[in-house]
Amino acid sequence: MQHILRNRKMWEYLGIILILTIIWFFGIKTPAFSVIIDGHKQFVVENSGDVTNALDKMENQDFAKRVICKRTFVSRSELMPSEKVAEELNVASQPHTMAASISVNGKPVVSLPDKATAEAMLNQLKKNNSLLAAGEKLLSVEFEEKVEVVEGKVVSSKVLNWNDAWNVINIGTDSLQKYNVQPGDSLWSIARKNDMYVSDIVQTNNLREDSTLALGQVIILNKPKPYITVIAKVEGKENVVIPYETKTITDKAISGIKVKTEGQNGEKFVAYTAVKRNGEIEKKDVSEEKVIKQAVTKVVAKGTRATYQVASRGGVSSGRLIWPVHGSITQSFGRHTGIDIAGPSGSTICAADGGTVTFAGWDGGYGKFVIINHGNGLVTRYAHCSSFLVSSGQKVDQGQAIATRGSTGNSTGPHLHFEVLQNGSFRNPINYLR
Repeated sequence: MQHILRNRKMWEYLGIILILTIIWFFGIKTPAFSVIIDGHKQFVVENSGDVTNALDKMENQDFAKRVICKRTFVSRSELMPSEKVAEELNVASQPHTMAASISVNGKPVVSLPDKATAEAMLNQLKKNNSLLAAGEKLLSVEFEEKVEVVEGKVVSSKVLNWNDAWNVINIGTDSLQKYNVQPGDSLWSIARKNDMYVSDIVQTNNLREDSTLALGQVIILNKPKPYITVIAKVEGKENVVIPYETKTITDKAISGIKVKTEGQNGEKFVAYTAVKRNGEIEKKDVSEEKVIKQAVTKVVAKGTRATYQVASRGGVSSGRLIWPVHGSITQSFGRHTGIDIAGPSGSTICAADGGTVTFAGWDGGYGKFVIINHGNGLVTRYAHCSSFLVSSGQKVDQGQAIATRGSTGNSTGPHLHFEVLQNGSFRNPINYLR
């Protein structure tokens, strides 16, 4: 009796194993065909008829003799969709050559003649995106993505020269949208017609904002979406100007406006670490800050008969703002933090009032950017400039030329983005301009 029970249990176990095997083969795995070309497995299809039909339609029948289908079992995720079989066979039938492919996160994005050329391109990419400012030291530079150089056979026509491969890596596609410059075209008009920023066209085509376009010149319209992100970490030291403040007092003993104490800029030492993403500062942390020289506040005395209409002299604020440029308002306050005033590229931007330039440099989407502190909590800001006529720490008078109008940063055409801040809060410039 025990012997019979043991045999019954054994058959039960064998039955369970058989059922699990059937489930594995026909549930987790599915019958399929490996497509083998010249003895090497290329891909897997569910129906060998898809391969036969595709081969029958190909002109190169000699290639068909090199292709065989062999039964196998695979997971469904490994199957090549039927509609892609002909395309895959067509690629496999083309002449192949040994090359080096730059792979990003496991996906080949561009192929070059050899490994040395591919590695040189990656090194150049790091070099171009880790340029150092004065006083900076490079701590590290690496790719954010997993980037590898993989050698192997690829379709000969897919092997690119340096310039074409460089465009693919930096623009993010090998399908370039091209535009031929027409009479009357400018970077601004081309950007407007194609819903782009001038800065995108400049970056993609390696141009300058003030570049003169030639009739028939080919412009690439693709917005740059680099395949590879370069992350550079730097350590820097710099001496920074501390702009002096301007204080206005009332003095009954005088008439008009008189400078009681001349202002003097201070200076401080700053040590920092910064992270740059594709050459642009993404994050900056100050590790040490030491005042070398204290700023001296400028004291301006105002007589009882003085009014805010008196023009600025030597960086003195008049207390009222004039229009920094002429032009039409294309964007009003409320939709963003200032107003946009359109006008010709290169036209002069003037200081809305006297004060001290606290910043004149590049600031991300603002492009070339100027900030003026007028004292008493009033600050004006001028964005998308094409060039600077002043520098940080400089005193300016009301109406003095400080920059030229342009389209740097996130801009769709030449204009001035003008902002007014009172005690750190954005205000409607219209309420301050007269």
